[in-house]
Amino acid sequence: MKTSKLLISTMVVVAGMIAGGPCPAQEQTADEAMKLAKKLTDEGAATFSKGNAKAMADSYTEDALLFVQGQNDVGNDSVKEYDGRAEIERFYADYFKEPRTIQARNHVEYARLLNSDVLVIAGTFEPNQLDEKPMKLPFYQVRVRRGDRWMIHSLRLFILPAK
Repeated sequence: MKTSKLLISTMVVVAGMIAGGPCPAQEQTADEAMKLAKKLTDEGAATFSKGNAKAMADSYTEDALLFVQGQNDVGNDSVKEYDGRAEIERFYADYFKEPRTIQARNHVEYARLLNSDVLVIAGTFEPNQLDEKPMKLPFYQVRVRRGDRWMIHSLRLFILPAK
């Protein structure tokens, strides 16, 4: 009897949530995730703009993965994988080896806290708004909380030909 009451109660709650849309707690969590994602990606863009490979790598977990996925004009895909903070630092060092003024920006389009320690973010990264034709690179990242820091655990960056 208890089981059927629990089942009925659960069904009523779920039906109410579906009929009424997201509950206030879900909306608040979504707002919190978006605010946190914007804060973290703004900080990331500011760090990137300084051209400091070590500072960029320090925002990743020790076992992080960075995937740079490209596509040429005829549609052939390539994926380069950088495994671990040291490889990721070398990736950034190579990118920053030519001195130039950089003004990066991120646009967050989606953010969701999967739990209190895991944040998923999707958006578009502009490596340098100062370029004549700034690139806009879609990205997906997973951040994990380590103490009081939100570290990048994985990042997939897409470098696609302009259409």
